[in-house]
Amino acid sequence: MDIIEWDESYSVGVEELDEQHKQLFNLLNALFEAEETSAESQTVSDLLAGMKAYAAMHFETEERYMSECEYADLASHAWVHELYRKKADKLCSDQMDGREGVFPEMLRFLYEWLVVHILSCDKDYAPFIRGHQADKSRRQHTTAS
Repeated sequence: MDIIEWDESYSVGVEELDEQHKQLFNLLNALFEAEETSAESQTVSDLLAGMKAYAAMHFETEERYMSECEYADLASHAWVHELYRKKADKLCSDQMDGREGVFPEMLRFLYEWLVVHILSCDKDYAPFIRGHQADKSRRQHTTAS
């Protein structure tokens, strides 16, 4: 059973970003399953590395979209991404060092971050990106006519 399930309330209305968010949900569910089944340390480490790498790629994608539409709050959104990276790096390092109780702490952090980040921060930029995409599509359609 998934701990967190995608539904349309999480959609930002940008297909590529929604697909990436869905994948982040899948990765987070895999981490919850690893905890539930007391997965081996290497499995957990591999899952965490995958989550970090995918999140980094996702952040780059979001920031590219925001840059293309000249989103005014790009710098503050990128700063939030950087805070996530630092916290995730610290928790991963603690996990690798065998610190007791860090895995449940990390799961709480990732869960809260994913849900809050999508429902607040990402929902803020979404209308700007969709508007930019619509303008771009209209310009291309007008040019092609």
